Amino acid sequence: MQFKTLAVSLIGLMWTIPALAETVTFIPTKGVEATLVLEGSILNVAVKSEMHSESRTIEFEAENALHVQVDDFNFDGAKDFSVWQLDDGMGTYDYYRVFVYQPQTGVFKELQPDCGDGFVNLRVDKKRKVLLSTYWGMNGPDQCITRFTRRKT
Repeated sequence: MQFKTLAVSLIGLMWTIPALAETVTFIPTKGVEATLVLEGSILNVAVKSEMHSESRTIEFEAENALHVQVDDFNFDGAKDFSVWQLDDGMGTYDYYRVFVYQPQTGVFKELQPDCGDGFVNLRVDKKRKVLLSTYWGMNGPDQCITRFTRRKT
């Protein structure tokens, strides 16, 4: 009887494991479908179109829960995505990794800010077409403005 209870418990556990994954599907541009599957600190990215199919795995160093956000981060009309988390310390900052869709190659490329080591407390300013984030300079925290008018992503 104990074996039967254990077996039923294990089967129930196996059914819940896939439910722990967060899946997001979106259309970066016409005719292209992107699927993101976030399982713990591993993100599987699959991009499919008539001409191209690509999948890859991105690993994150994170203790806190990761979250996926879809937006047009470089203001080119294509949907991009970010993965963010609260900092592992006191939970006062949000850390983002931003991935922008490259229509020429059909893949997502990680974007780096114009200052600092990464996107902290990221805000998307659609009116000015810039990304605003925080970085630490010589005198403490400062605002980083990442622009796209002069750069190729």
